[in-house]
Amino acid sequence: MMKKFRRMQETWLSKFILILTAVSFMSLFGVSGYMGSVGKNRPVIKVDNYEVLQSDISQRLDQQMQLARGLFGDNLEINDNIRNAMLQGIVQKALSDTIIRRTADDLNVSISDNLVRQIVYSQAEFLNADGKFDIQKLRRVLTANGWTEKRYIDSLKLDVIKQHLVQNPANHINVPKVLADFAAKAEKQKRTFKYVKIAPEKMVIDRKMSQDEVEQYYDDFNAEFIAPEERDVSFLILSTDDIAAQIQPSDEDIEAYYQENIAQFETPETRKVMQMVFDSQEAADKAAAEVKAGKDFYAVAKDMAQQDKAATDLGYVSQDMLIADMSEAVFDAKTGAVIGPVRSEMGWHIMKVADIKAGSKTDMAHAKAKIAATLKKDKAYDAAYEISANIEDKIGAGASLNDIAKEMNVTVYDVKGLTEDGKAKTTPKAHASLLKSNEFIDTAFSYNVDEVSQVVESDDGFLVLKVNKIAEAHPKEIAEVKGDIEALWEVNERNAIAQEIVNDVMHDLETGDSIDSIAARNKLQLHKTGALTRSQNFEGISPSVMLELFQEASGTPKLINNDGVQIIAVATDSTKQDAVTAEEAEAAAKRVRMDLTADYASQLIEDFGSDYDVRVKYRLLGLAD
Repeated sequence: MMKKFRRMQETWLSKFILILTAVSFMSLFGVSGYMGSVGKNRPVIKVDNYEVLQSDISQRLDQQMQLARGLFGDNLEINDNIRNAMLQGIVQKALSDTIIRRTADDLNVSISDNLVRQIVYSQAEFLNADGKFDIQKLRRVLTANGWTEKRYIDSLKLDVIKQHLVQNPANHINVPKVLADFAAKAEKQKRTFKYVKIAPEKMVIDRKMSQDEVEQYYDDFNAEFIAPEERDVSFLILSTDDIAAQIQPSDEDIEAYYQENIAQFETPETRKVMQMVFDSQEAADKAAAEVKAGKDFYAVAKDMAQQDKAATDLGYVSQDMLIADMSEAVFDAKTGAVIGPVRSEMGWHIMKVADIKAGSKTDMAHAKAKIAATLKKDKAYDAAYEISANIEDKIGAGASLNDIAKEMNVTVYDVKGLTEDGKAKTTPKAHASLLKSNEFIDTAFSYNVDEVSQVVESDDGFLVLKVNKIAEAHPKEIAEVKGDIEALWEVNERNAIAQEIVNDVMHDLETGDSIDSIAARNKLQLHKTGALTRSQNFEGISPSVMLELFQEASGTPKLINNDGVQIIAVATDSTKQDAVTAEEAEAAAKRVRMDLTADYASQLIEDFGSDYDVRVKYRLLGLAD
């Protein structure tokens, strides 16, 4: 599972987006922030019985898109590639975090409230000018990021657990001095290169293809000139919506769903709450006495807690948004009541209920239509296989595709000239992507004329297909493919000319000629780089090729295939290396250690995950292949 995500990150676009994802989820401690899920509640990631909900992933994706637009402007076009790269990073992080949580519980790792308090109080970002913890600064950060105190603390605890389970073991990697010195010397080395480029597409062909060559190519490459097998097929798709339309939930089912999910139909009571927080109970008691004596809450908060109005006013909150230590007391109080001091991980709290907004409830009669639609959708998945079996029974009894479509009230679509690469002469636009899927192609090419397939599950729903006509594969006439033959010959001819030049240049270089004279003799443009380190490159060649160039002796020719263009390069000289300083060696050691640490941490998480049942629902995430 983790290896699949690792492969997803190989493109430069994915790497960039994953960096963006990591930045956006970092709190001041490197904590992954998250919001509670609402609406959709289907799990998309499971590690044993630990779940991540679809709505949580969607919410994180929305946050990433907003961050991207904030960084790059509203004109940033977030296309499918960028969106999928963001989503891959989010899913990878959510999966890693879930594995860490499961591992922590498995190993009985827990974080004390006292440790959390010490960490929060020690952060420079939360200290005032006197070096003391400032609750106002903390609240500003939480407000800016849309976090509640409870979720922030939960995130911080996870970060500390990561520190113990992953980062600490991974950080204990030693880089010997000899390796650090070698790495620093290698990084400082500079070389200058001369090179020529031989591009086949620029080669000039000074003759025309003969008829004998046309016929010879036709014989030699006959596999290139075969008209593929084509099939005309008809098919129908049963989507979950189609199946749901045939399901009528009973009144009993609707009532049971309503009672079991009553929270979906209730708007909770909210209260406008003011709060001030103190480090000690003594200071909190004094402030509480002032407020209860009739002094203005905001004035007391400003004078005694050094809080401005924005930090003191929590706004309208529901009970689950408050820390458990005080939520019941606040929601049991009347308007105007002062609560506290109450102690939590953050200190001693004094709270006042300024206003109360009553909750509301949608009665079952008004919720009935919505519940019925939900139950239809849910039951459609359960009913799909039963319906599929029923359809297969009808097929076995001789029912036609049109008979089945009529009974199911769905459309029969026709496809003409379908080939095994998913191309067709005519296709229904609504299901163009389906025709390229393995399920559709395998089904279309697994049956004979007039046969109706079994029910096949696809990304679009449940597929039933009938083969109407088969045109067997056959060789095309030579006149029909003459243009293709000539195009193939031209490509081969240019490649042959280019290869002959490459062979001559390499031979002359290996026998002692200079690249300058060879370039002039063959009318090739000679290029020369500046002094480059191995972390730099020229002509966009890969880091691994640059490393190979630095390992070659001066004057040794190196042949590089760079996207079809042949580059022949020689190192002409190396700059004199200065001695490696202690600072440079330490910097090189840090870079080597970071690379090794990242690999080790990734492997640790992968090893943790191998102990559990890890599942990711790619289709629900929109990442299905």
